[in-house]
Amino acid sequence: MTRASELGSKMRRAKSGVFIPDDECIAKGTKLLCQIERGPIRRHGEVRDEQGNLRWRYAPRANPSGRSVGNPLNKPDFVVAEPDGNDGTIIRRVSFIPSTFDIVEAGGVIGTIRMLSMFRNAYSISVGPNTWTFRMPLFRVLFFGESVAGFEIWVQVGPSEREWSILIKPGLAQRSLVAALAFIHNERYYYS
Repeated sequence: MTRASELGSKMRRAKSGVFIPDDECIAKGTKLLCQIERGPIRRHGEVRDEQGNLRWRYAPRANPSGRSVGNPLNKPDFVVAEPDGNDGTIIRRVSFIPSTFDIVEAGGVIGTIRMLSMFRNAYSISVGPNTWTFRMPLFRVLFFGESVAGFEIWVQVGPSEREWSILIKPGLAQRSLVAALAFIHNERYYYS
């Protein structure tokens, strides 16, 4: 059994006060492992499914537009792509204060990520008509994302900060949402 498939059973044992997924979500939901690679190259990583198959790779890439009012420090784009390098989802800074990032696919903006807290522990993720508030309470290893439909995303950290086990409610679009979560994971790991 892989780390991603263990997520459901571990979440059932979570402390009270933590919102846990129901049995149907655990059985039919998408389980992924997001892992930041070790080594001298920063911000590279991969996302694997519960069978251990590589689904996506991610890495920074120089922003083609360079410095701008919204990106005065020239933060590189964050790219999540298929294992062969094709069909990338790009996350690009568009505002410095408040920190806002566009989610770009096939040359068009399909969503946004907004940092909601200066502690980098709350984000808003908007993809198409759906918006989630993703919260990472301080000193916890179990996080959740909530939309108007209820709780739909769960993340468990461990065994190190480099690894996030992700559970997504069945029926949700995955790639752009997982790209947003991988980006938030990198932000938390490198800047918090």
